[in-house]
Amino acid sequence: MKKSNRFARGIVALGLAMGALACAAAPAGPDSITTTVPAMKARLAAKVPLTGIARAGKALVAVGDYGMVVRSTDDGNTWQQAEGPVSALLTAVHFVDERHGWAVGHGGVILGSDDGGASWKLLEVLDERPVLLSVHFLDAERGYVTGAYGVAFRTADGGRSWAPMAVGSGRDADLHLNQLFSTRTGTLFVAAESGLAFRSTDRGASWTKLASGVSGSLWSGFERSSGEVVLLGMSGKVITSRDGGDTWQARDTGTEQSLTAGIATVDGGVIVVGAGGVVLRGNGSGPLQLEIRPDRQNLAAVMTAPAGGGVIVAGQLGVERLVPAR
Repeated sequence: MKKSNRFARGIVALGLAMGALACAAAPAGPDSITTTVPAMKARLAAKVPLTGIARAGKALVAVGDYGMVVRSTDDGNTWQQAEGPVSALLTAVHFVDERHGWAVGHGGVILGSDDGGASWKLLEVLDERPVLLSVHFLDAERGYVTGAYGVAFRTADGGRSWAPMAVGSGRDADLHLNQLFSTRTGTLFVAAESGLAFRSTDRGASWTKLASGVSGSLWSGFERSSGEVVLLGMSGKVITSRDGGDTWQARDTGTEQSLTAGIATVDGGVIVVGAGGVVLRGNGSGPLQLEIRPDRQNLAAVMTAPAGGGVIVAGQLGVERLVPAR
């Protein structure tokens, strides 16, 4: 691949890692990524650019720039900074229960927590220090990370050791693997660059390329309570599948902004967020209702609060509660 193309795609990778937070530089090289210096203490840690958020039992945990990790135990009303072992940009976080969680980021860093995100330790720095964009665990032992230029690894011991995993092949082997997630049946999906998606029904041992019907990059995805799989991407793309990824249908969103994250709500609906303050809400198979937040904040992640039905968003202005649509 030509150097200019890799540079251009590097900009895309960083933009995704920041949740479309309007970054305009290629990922920093290995020498400039700090994996040994802890995250700085910040008085307003919950207001730095944050890129990922997850629930850990009754707690919420968000990660982002400067190795920042913040935690809330009161449904997102207040946040406290957790001890972070690195100052590299963290891009994603995932918990399988109230205690066990992992976070990943630039420089190939993989962090682990066994106390609900209150403290973290550096588990691994992957060779060549790739940009990691996604982390997902099936249980406290089996998990996956994916990232830029086809990087994918899996673990069977809680993250103490990692083995390479081939997702794409041939010309697809170098694509950015933007997010990996699983369904309730155990099927794994990867939302990837150039409108591609991949599926595994054998816990990552083999992968099938899916025809999504779109050309722009797919940033993320999730499963609805009905079993429908949803993928989100560039130019306001929302595509859904009711047959496990064999066929896809496009939903009308009314926006061309990049859509970065979404969740299924307990009432069967969805909430999707993206760049430019975009928020989409929908119920069933009906139309998605578009809102544009007045602050036009680029949003990177969304999560329901453990209690009370609140929704928390993370983005370029940190974390805050999403005000219900009127």
